Amino acid sequence: MDLREKPGKVQKFLELMLRFRLIALVVMVVASVTFVATAFSEFVGFPLGASESFGMWFAEVESVQSLWSSAQYLFVAGVACVVLLFVFGGVRAGIASMVTTLACFAALYVLDGGEGIVLPMFGILALVALALFLFVKNSVACALFPFVLCSLFLTGLLHVCPWGLSESPMELWWAAFAVFAFANSMAFALVAGKHLGAGVPQAGALVKSARQMLVPVLVGALLLVVAVVQSRADGAAGTSWPNAVLRYVVLVAWFFVFFFPITSFAPWERLRAGTRRVQMKDKKKKSKK
Repeated sequence: MDLREKPGKVQKFLELMLRFRLIALVVMVVASVTFVATAFSEFVGFPLGASESFGMWFAEVESVQSLWSSAQYLFVAGVACVVLLFVFGGVRAGIASMVTTLACFAALYVLDGGEGIVLPMFGILALVALALFLFVKNSVACALFPFVLCSLFLTGLLHVCPWGLSESPMELWWAAFAVFAFANSMAFALVAGKHLGAGVPQAGALVKSARQMLVPVLVGALLLVVAVVQSRADGAAGTSWPNAVLRYVVLVAWFFVFFFPITSFAPWERLRAGTRRVQMKDKKKKSKK
């Protein structure tokens, strides 16, 4: 009788994504280049519109009550996403989500609708991420550059999604998805680094990390989509829920079908400990046998 633990469906799916990582990379690169070449104005317009809206909203906030009334759904969804990362990803993942969220808000505030700042900011971010990717032995460095590349693809996916006039502005969707994707990507990186530090092989560490991110991504993305739908500025009726469901599928697929396998090209193996740590419960089981 085979006593080995058989992999579940989720693990099989994640391992399959790693096998087809080259296809994911090619699709992402081709789609991103096509998007930038054919819809460059949207590539610049989404962050510009998001920063302008954020600056106007921040200027209109006069008290805690006005802050809550204008962003209560997004605030509740954001807190829930952070709690999910603390519960399923650990302390590192939760702290990473809070730090990256604050960093995104700071970037939107600094951008402040400046047309001449978008490309330099993105270029500096890409160069710094590439330098960290090549020379720094850190889990965040391994995931930051793949995220920068995949962020173009996420923007392109949002651009091609259908959008109705009665829905929330696409700039709000882009900002919410960008913050969510960045926070969960960095949380995934720290969780993977923890497994590698325990001596787990690269593929196993990435699969374990992705499994831990399953609930935070699936549930968190759902809460985020509902919050954005309920945060329509004009309160207009007739929001297209099929469009919202499509964007939810896009966000989840972006993380598990593209970002996760593409990060496996990073030099994660240099983070692996020389010897694998064994948990105390495993030692007890062996002693009983």
